[in-house]
Amino acid sequence: MTASGHERLRAAMADLAADVAPADLHDRAMRTSRRLRRWRMTAAVAVVLLMVGGGTATAARLLTAAPGGTSPAGGGSSACPAVTVPTDPTSTSYGPRETGPAPRTGPLFYLGPDGSSTALVSWTPGQPQPVLRRSLPVEAMRNANVSPDGRWVSWVTSPDGALHLAALDGGTTDRVLRTGVDGRLLEPVWSRDSGRLLVRDLSSERVGTIDITSATFTPLPTDLTDARHAVWASDGTAIAFLAPDGGVVVADPDGSGQRRIPALADFAAEGRKVASLQSMSGTAAGDAALNLFVTAPGQDPDGCRSLVSNTTIRTGDGRQGQDEAQRGGRYRAYQAGFRGQHFSHVDRELGDPRRIELIGNNGEFLGGTDEPSGLRDYLLLNN
Repeated sequence: MTASGHERLRAAMADLAADVAPADLHDRAMRTSRRLRRWRMTAAVAVVLLMVGGGTATAARLLTAAPGGTSPAGGGSSACPAVTVPTDPTSTSYGPRETGPAPRTGPLFYLGPDGSSTALVSWTPGQPQPVLRRSLPVEAMRNANVSPDGRWVSWVTSPDGALHLAALDGGTTDRVLRTGVDGRLLEPVWSRDSGRLLVRDLSSERVGTIDITSATFTPLPTDLTDARHAVWASDGTAIAFLAPDGGVVVADPDGSGQRRIPALADFAAEGRKVASLQSMSGTAAGDAALNLFVTAPGQDPDGCRSLVSNTTIRTGDGRQGQDEAQRGGRYRAYQAGFRGQHFSHVDRELGDPRRIELIGNNGEFLGGTDEPSGLRDYLLLNN
């Protein structure tokens, strides 16, 4: 957190009564920002109608489907539907976008259709066009991820569950780290040091990490039976995943110290279910924010991952909020990826045009720019 951020927190704490809990102090201090609306109560906000039938998450899309589909806890379908990037043509706004310099995000990585394959491209805000980094198999759309340092891409092929690793250095070769890896319900996710991947070994049903240098698989000391769609906190201090019953669990990186997030979010009362997790902030502030995708009321997830989110919750108390990229709309689809120790994150609005913004730890706007039109059918990876 910046020095000014600490000063703002101290000032807010001095103004509050001595019996207020530390988590409340942190929350109120953040809400003094002109940008951060993440934890404001949303009951008074008009519901934006994402009329896409059921709103079930797929490999990275909003899927029109009838309610009552197969729950992933029972296995679900073995294939994910084709990918379509969601849009919000009925976009409403509480105010104009802020203007500023191109955000200093560094390279951003995207997946998109490329004929009979999947294209992995990078784009740095301020540059005119994206750059093709590698062509991947079509099925990589379900599970491909780029390492936080931007050096590696991983993906899983079927039916052998081969976990592939390739360097993003312009070469064309790749190597298989292991076969029999789950590429659908627990797609491999990178540790923040870019040295390991969290995976499920299908032969043993154990969740563990694979070292990308030695290809050694090390089961976690704590068994994460039937865990789905895990994410790593942006500071590497925790992981979050979906439990078999659909609840959200936060744990230490080795799987110990599991803490179920209270089911206090509005979406739970509305009969919505969590389909997939997208990204989680660092936990250094004593709490964390988690971006996720929830289904329409009464509808089951289809089991595929979503690179898209439509709400955010606090991991400490389960309170539901909104991301800046939603621009005031409830359950409006967006993409976001947290970075660093606190709440700094890259936001992607899915309107027309698509827009990238960099948000600081206290919700301050650090710059934004429209994407090149060629990225319209691509989805941002959280690396």
